[in-house]
Amino acid sequence: MNRLGVLLVMPWVASAKYARLLTVLFVGVALIAAIALAVAGGNRTHRVALILVLGCAVWALWSSYLAANLQLARNARDLCLPRLQCDADLSLLLFAVVSVAVPTALCWMLGAAPLLAVAVFIVAAALGLAYMLLPLWIGVPLLMAAVFGIMTHGLAESLSTWWGLAALLVGFDVFRWWQLRTATVVPREGMRAAAVFYCYRQDAMRNGGWRSVTNIFLQDSVAPRHMNLKDLGPRRIVSSLRFALGGFGMPKPFASRLLDIARLLAFVGVFMLIGLWGPLLDSSTPTGSSQQIVLHWLSPVLTFGALLTCSVAVTVFAGRARLLWRKTDAELPLLALLPGLGGIAPGKRFAVMALLAPVAVFLACTCAVLCIATVVLHAALWAYVSLVLCCAGVLALVVAVTLTSLAGRPMHTIEYVLLYIAQLVLSALLLLKSMPTDQYHGLHPELIGVVPAWLLMLWGIYLITLAVLAVYGGRALSKRPHAFLANTP
Repeated sequence: MNRLGVLLVMPWVASAKYARLLTVLFVGVALIAAIALAVAGGNRTHRVALILVLGCAVWALWSSYLAANLQLARNARDLCLPRLQCDADLSLLLFAVVSVAVPTALCWMLGAAPLLAVAVFIVAAALGLAYMLLPLWIGVPLLMAAVFGIMTHGLAESLSTWWGLAALLVGFDVFRWWQLRTATVVPREGMRAAAVFYCYRQDAMRNGGWRSVTNIFLQDSVAPRHMNLKDLGPRRIVSSLRFALGGFGMPKPFASRLLDIARLLAFVGVFMLIGLWGPLLDSSTPTGSSQQIVLHWLSPVLTFGALLTCSVAVTVFAGRARLLWRKTDAELPLLALLPGLGGIAPGKRFAVMALLAPVAVFLACTCAVLCIATVVLHAALWAYVSLVLCCAGVLALVVAVTLTSLAGRPMHTIEYVLLYIAQLVLSALLLLKSMPTDQYHGLHPELIGVVPAWLLMLWGIYLITLAVLAVYGGRALSKRPHAFLANTP
């Protein structure tokens, strides 16, 4: 029994603190949703939804902290502890049995198809582990492809398809696990590094996100040809602060700015193509009139584009503020000595403007481009209102994160992640409800652009929450000696 207890707690001990918190949070929410579905009724729709919700819980378990056993096994090999290496593998096998058997038994008791449930849970577990064992630039598109494939086809596919996919993913996970476990040297930085190794970076989540993704736009060192040294000095204090803070909002020449935009478009374009995986596989793709084709393709492209650019804006700008104001070195406080800051209040105002002006311009340009493209769809007014509301929500989130960081009371990682997810979920629901699609065009035109009241109520609660956090951060900032005091991580 003691050995069994050691195997069960091994991933918990080996994983990072924030990984444990995220695991408890996401698995707990999924279990609450599963209980609600079980109480709601027993028809086929509820049973399928129950399998999907429990599958999300299994995926969250495997994509959060179970892969930490890999690092534990590698450390045990370096320390010549063979039993610990074996225990790390056995612990993973034990969780593989438990994470599939327990939810399957629950589905069987509630009348869901047990064979389908087993296959779905194996796929969810294997997909979660593959996400952690692959580099992020491969794992995230793989995950998105799986999600949109399920959204397109549901769980109505034959059992042979699910079992074939399960065998393929499990075989890959075994190979990749053994490859990373036995390799003498593995990349821990850059685009080739597996996502699991970033879980051990002290700044992985605390400083605003995984650097392998964000350092495309958050360069710490910029070549001289990419700098714009004009209009810097005491008379241009906001531009000087933007230059000192760096990142995407740094003043740059026009050519360098175009290069940043090209990188951003490439980043968004790759994920947008993955997001269109579902429509590409849809057998009902229209081939008739040009209007139908435009509705079928342009509407999801704009939806995915809006969600991805909003996601990038939060990561690049809000993440940058959390990163800089949580550094423990003396670089940040030295900015208080810049000439031209003036008194305490003007210095704080200049710091806020230097951090928030770039994101405001970025979101305004993004919203304008999306609204111009929406004109082609002949969309209702709610489509434009939804785009503006999504960009306004991102701006409110960045303002709240920035002000709380400057105030010396930065958001906890869990709070930051929850607000981030809430922004993406609410934006997705709003855009899916308001953007015209060929699904309803000509059949149910009254459903185009109709946003339900409950969704607007959720948006109101979300924006009020961000406004309270921003006001709270602004008041705390007004009490600080100056805006450039670093916070203890």
